[in-house]
Amino acid sequence: MPRGSMYTPEQLAVIVERVQQYKTENPDATRASLVRYSGADISVLKRLEKQGKLELPKPITRQQQRKRVDWAKTLGRLNGRRS
Repeated sequence: MPRGSMYTPEQLAVIVERVQQYKTENPDATRASLVRYSGADISVLKRLEKQGKLELPKPITRQQQRKRVDWAKTLGRLNGRRS
């Protein structure tokens, strides 16, 4: 186990299992959604990817992030109206 690791091998196995399960249910999942679902930090998932235990999707670009936001809803909230 690497120095400073907070997880036991059993916990790491559970994290890997949860990531794989979530990826099968949501094939277009982002890194952030995988992190939230697994309950581990992105650095842990990157380390597990280096070890070959899982595969993370590529990070999304700024343009992709912008396209995911519903701007009409976001800007509507800014003018004080509730939706």
